[in-house]
Amino acid sequence: MPSKEEHIVKAEGSEGVADSIQPTSQARIDWKLIVTFYAAMHYIEAYLAKALNTHLRSHTTRDSWMVKESNLKKVATSYNHLKFYGYNARYEVTTFGASDVTDAASYLTQIKAALKPLL
Repeated sequence: MPSKEEHIVKAEGSEGVADSIQPTSQARIDWKLIVTFYAAMHYIEAYLAKALNTHLRSHTTRDSWMVKESNLKKVATSYNHLKFYGYNARYEVTTFGASDVTDAASYLTQIKAALKPLL
């Protein structure tokens, strides 16, 4: 099972990659949104590793924890927005723009603000 620290390293690494991507094309916007989602996912996994000594292997299982664990409920809406961006940027032909990138960054900030003090 990955540790809290390992998930934080992955989250921060994903953030660094997201920050390095300039949203100058649809492909770059898509990848920026995808990597931002994965950063959020790893912050959530870091929380789960510390608070509940668990590692979730599926998005479906994580989704169920997002609605039943009190600290995760606080960030569920932000996480779900990022999951939407990540899924649609990966699998669908959805056009996202600069405002979506800005919104995604805000959602990630909200998740970090709520969870980092608990780590």
